[in-house]
Amino acid sequence: MAMIGYRGRGRRPGPLCDPGRASHKGICMAARTVDDVLQGLDVGEERSRRFAAYWLSLAKEGLIPHRDAFRPEEVPRILPHMVIHELVSPDLIRLRLAGSSVTEDYGQEIAGRNYLDFVEPERRAKASRAIHLICEHPAGMLAQLKSVTRGGRILTRESIAFPMRGEDDVARFVYFCSSPARERASVDTEADALQVMNVIRRSYIDIGAGVPDFRD
Repeated sequence: MAMIGYRGRGRRPGPLCDPGRASHKGICMAARTVDDVLQGLDVGEERSRRFAAYWLSLAKEGLIPHRDAFRPEEVPRILPHMVIHELVSPDLIRLRLAGSSVTEDYGQEIAGRNYLDFVEPERRAKASRAIHLICEHPAGMLAQLKSVTRGGRILTRESIAFPMRGEDDVARFVYFCSSPARERASVDTEADALQVMNVIRRSYIDIGAGVPDFRD
């Protein structure tokens, strides 16, 4: 199976890049703060802001950091809420890693699964495209999610995502940080596993290349 990835060769930061700002491998990077990047977005979770601030602090090439720049020991409080998506093909978004808090909300082990298995069949193509755009454009993403368990219960959460490059310099990983389900206290997730994931609201985040033209 051919592996999808986005090198972004030739892409450079636009007007935000000027002399005196941070650079990596000869590519000028705009020193933007988390307030700059999240301005105008309805971010309800401090955890989302913390992850965005950490991602912005990483050295980047063509607007996207390498995976080896991510140091788990620097963000221990975020790790249980992390999910790493690998873009393998339009039909396969492999969940490479899922933190303990996310696994608890799903009510099952999801590492190694195809994320699209948790999306209704009629929405899978659009859901796949939405996530691929994070690496392809590139951009970040803030989403308010609604999950339905096998027992018909509703779980809602906030999730924020940013692109990452692999060891081969290809941007094919998306790192998500998801808040715990707001209804977790009233739902026994171990006995009532998540079945379907839907997006209530999605906003792309400008990381230096604008935002993609996408509608759910």
